Amino acid sequence: MTENLELARHHFELALIALNQNNDVQAEIELRNALQHSPSRPSILANLSAVLIRQQKWIEAKKICANLLEIESNSLEGCINLGICEQHTDNLEAALRHFNRALEINPKSATALVNKGNILSEKEIFDAARTCFESALRLEPNSEEGHIGLGNLLNELKDYDLGLEHFSKTLSINPNNFQAQWNKSLSLLRLGQYEEGWRLYESRWQISGMAEHAKHQDIPLWLGESPLAGKTILIHAEQGFGDAIQMSRYLPILVNQMGARVIFEVNTALIDLMRPLDSKIKIINSNIPLSQQVSGRPDFQCPIMSLPFALRTTLDSIPNHTPYLYANPEKRDLWRKRLANISSRNRPFRIGITWSGSGHYAGKKNSKRDLPFDCVRSLVNDLSAHSIEFHAIQKEFKNDYLLKQPHNLFLHHDFLDNFADSAALIAELDLIVSIDTAVGHLAGALGQRTLLLIPDPPDFMAMRNINHSLWYPSVSLIRQESRGIWPLENIKSTILKTVKIGSI
Repeated sequence: MTENLELARHHFELALIALNQNNDVQAEIELRNALQHSPSRPSILANLSAVLIRQQKWIEAKKICANLLEIESNSLEGCINLGICEQHTDNLEAALRHFNRALEINPKSATALVNKGNILSEKEIFDAARTCFESALRLEPNSEEGHIGLGNLLNELKDYDLGLEHFSKTLSINPNNFQAQWNKSLSLLRLGQYEEGWRLYESRWQISGMAEHAKHQDIPLWLGESPLAGKTILIHAEQGFGDAIQMSRYLPILVNQMGARVIFEVNTALIDLMRPLDSKIKIINSNIPLSQQVSGRPDFQCPIMSLPFALRTTLDSIPNHTPYLYANPEKRDLWRKRLANISSRNRPFRIGITWSGSGHYAGKKNSKRDLPFDCVRSLVNDLSAHSIEFHAIQKEFKNDYLLKQPHNLFLHHDFLDNFADSAALIAELDLIVSIDTAVGHLAGALGQRTLLLIPDPPDFMAMRNINHSLWYPSVSLIRQESRGIWPLENIKSTILKTVKIGSI
């Protein structure tokens, strides 16, 4: 027994050394070795659960936490860590129970208060969440997690300037807190402070959920410092389709103003759309290894969302000339014929509409940007007497949509195989009404008249208190009047005005 305890202590000490070196993989190995020699030691289980959480091994971490709580039912670390696991596997109610249990064990646990505040924020119980964060900060005024949590909450309440103060406070405590850098960047960009905002946006590659998607790290990163004349640069899409569409505007600048040879790596669904961007740009498929598509190694690589920083974009220098993407003429002709066959009367006013997205928004599982289908049906029915047709520009629908489909709403999902198909349809319509998703960006990039529906609070790129897009001159913004409340009458009146005068 003594020999087992000594071996457990030896591996535990090696694990602590690995943790100090930020080597979670080695720490996990040593902690598992320690656990073999002392399976019931709470300190080993608590540290192993924390290491697994940092590696996002949620299921394994849950099991270790459960073992810990079987051995020591009042383990504060066990309750908190199990709550964190439940939160990250979308079990918010279970997470809340565990954090409440942690606070029963220790009402003055700032960590438990912050985690409970995060859950309450996700559940949009904002007053109680704020109480949690403020209580945590009274207990630990320098709690980095407390300041970040309160800053995020204040952003949800649209108190952006005060939220920014809490992110800045975190960075005064720890300048290397990448989560605070990231959150501060989003706040600055929302407030139009692009110079520092885009610089801090680079911290995304240190953030869990994004860092693991970094690509082409064997190729030197270009962020604007080196001349590109005569050099080959690989631009690779990241994050959502809309981001790639929005930032693709920069690639012709690299080619025509900076003399670069540009390779653009995108998802299969974007390849045909991006081909007309510039004939000198080589478009390749992100689903195929780079070595199979390109001979030799590029001189530089740059993630597409880094281009605004690399090119030092300010509010006054956004390259917002549109269109910069174009629909395929042959595809347009096919859509022109399809639409002509649909119309039951002389050429109606044709509106494209997109009301739901991927189910994720602002980096989280969230449908806050979606327009409920009941609103869509009301909108279509109320405008049916005005010689208006609505055409859905989305590939997927919930089953109940088809059962409730208004007669004047036409679905085209069988013909929308990629974004080039969507672009051709958009180009044959008179107006696009879209939630803040890839279709809205595509319509703007094509120079199409668009009403972009912005949720409350808005995504950081929509900024605040403006009714037009700084990135797309043909796009007008219609914002929610308050959280979850879409201004249907405003949408209807704007559509009717557009139908009448032919412009927004």
